Amino acid sequence: MTSTLLNLLKLCLVVAVLLVAPGWLIAQIIYGSSGCSIDTNLLDENYPAMREWAKAGVEGGIKPAATWRIKRRLSPGDDIQTAVEQAAKKGGGVVLLRKGIYPVYHTIHLLSNTILRGEDKAQVQLHVYVHGTFLRYGGKRTAALHIGKQTNVGIENLTIEYKGAAFEPYDKDSMQAAWDIAVYHQREKRDTSLFVDHIWIDSSKNCWVQNCNLVKAGCDPMHITRSEHITCRNNYIDRSYNKNDGGMGYYNIIGSQYILICNEHIRRIRHFAIHIGSQYIVAINNYLEVDINFHDGDNGNCLVQGNFVRIPRWHSWSAIQRGDPRLHRPPGRDNFLYNNDAMNKDGKMNASLKHTVYKMDPDWKGKSTTASGKPGPKGNTLYPVICNHTNG
Repeated sequence: MTSTLLNLLKLCLVVAVLLVAPGWLIAQIIYGSSGCSIDTNLLDENYPAMREWAKAGVEGGIKPAATWRIKRRLSPGDDIQTAVEQAAKKGGGVVLLRKGIYPVYHTIHLLSNTILRGEDKAQVQLHVYVHGTFLRYGGKRTAALHIGKQTNVGIENLTIEYKGAAFEPYDKDSMQAAWDIAVYHQREKRDTSLFVDHIWIDSSKNCWVQNCNLVKAGCDPMHITRSEHITCRNNYIDRSYNKNDGGMGYYNIIGSQYILICNEHIRRIRHFAIHIGSQYIVAINNYLEVDINFHDGDNGNCLVQGNFVRIPRWHSWSAIQRGDPRLHRPPGRDNFLYNNDAMNKDGKMNASLKHTVYKMDPDWKGKSTTASGKPGPKGNTLYPVICNHTNG
């Protein structure tokens, strides 16, 4: 079989999966823009956290692209780090990458009030050759793009792909492929220096990642720690080299609050994980082929609404999941799930009855999710936000 035919078949598979996801695919609102705001008419006294959920994401929303002045235009071979530093010194603005391939051999540190933007998502490619050892093996956390203790930083319209390995990650092309212990439960020993996140947002505020392809991450494709008011939307996330036991290969939200995850397409990583002190996380209108996992002692008050989840047979967890009680703390209180369409790999639906509000059970003795017993919200949504699409 030629590579062209094989790629065509893979594309057909993805399209076929999406066609059975009408709740996710059709007429989804793109939340998180400057044209979005709270609709007080949707507030329901049965759910007091609704006011807090409406605050998730960049405060005031992401402004339209034209709002930002382009400070530098780069071509392949130009130094991205230097351009970011020069733009920041002049008060910020857009560092625009023209079409082409940009090798990344060292972490690029993004700075406040700067946006790293590609002129075409598919044709502006960051090829990552950074290497790093896992913390548990004596290494330090590292990433291709790092936002640390910064505000008002954006990453837009890029493809980021790990190229520092001469082999492919362990995973499966087919949703129906058999379970294989090697995918999630055996260490990657072919090269033990691939522990590199694509994007790491740490101790930062009012930052965003949108319209990016995050492909074949060394470790976490998206890693958000100790941050607040972050928006991630319209990104495609696929594959990770290190996703075995021990905290690797996550869409990873740790110790953060007011994070908005919207219209993401996530597949072939370990977990979409909300854990370790996170609260007021809103995951809405996403398509996932991985589990939504309240992993290790979040602080509760999170919202999971309108997501379409289909778990491949070779995945190791259910669609809505808690961590292992032998290793992790239970979920926090008042994590709500509403109007999701989530199917486990055995074909059974998971917390997915329409107009039924579910909660994550913080007691290991019970099931992962239980019906809350509360009536459905009066506006048929727990996310009381409306958007004017003409404003970004």
